[in-house]
Amino acid sequence: MIPTEVVLSPQSYAQIVSELAEVLGYEGVSHLQLAHHLALSVSIQQENTDLVVLKELSPNPCPICHRRLTFLRETMDRFESDGSQQVRCPMGHRYPGELKVYYLDIFQHAAGSELEKPVKVCPECQGVNIQYLAVNVMFCLDCDWDSGMEPRYQIQSVGD
Repeated sequence: MIPTEVVLSPQSYAQIVSELAEVLGYEGVSHLQLAHHLALSVSIQQENTDLVVLKELSPNPCPICHRRLTFLRETMDRFESDGSQQVRCPMGHRYPGELKVYYLDIFQHAAGSELEKPVKVCPECQGVNIQYLAVNVMFCLDCDWDSGMEPRYQIQSVGD
């Protein structure tokens, strides 16, 4: 799962630009400078804003050779533009895949000062890189394990 875009309201965009300009010591920060600083594309909208768009291509690893997908952004772009709904692994195998899209509210604040973290070790890979989105919503940064998050929508082919 990787972040691909930040969607901001005009007010949030203005606030972030002013804070970044203050931190960097600039008079003003351009849209391009903000996108470069975040290393993500930034869009400004009136509705459904203050989100980070996360995408996940599954299955990952390849079910044929069991190698993890590399160059995920390029692989996802190819998958979206191809229309065949086929994923190509680093070894060249093609298999049916699915692109899941999640939306993470970037300004959500926990009710308490600190989130209770019931899972500290990934149950699949035993890694300690667990990312929490809410108290019971989490995923592992080292493997594809998550706590049962459901995507808001899935990109489907035109023929579906």
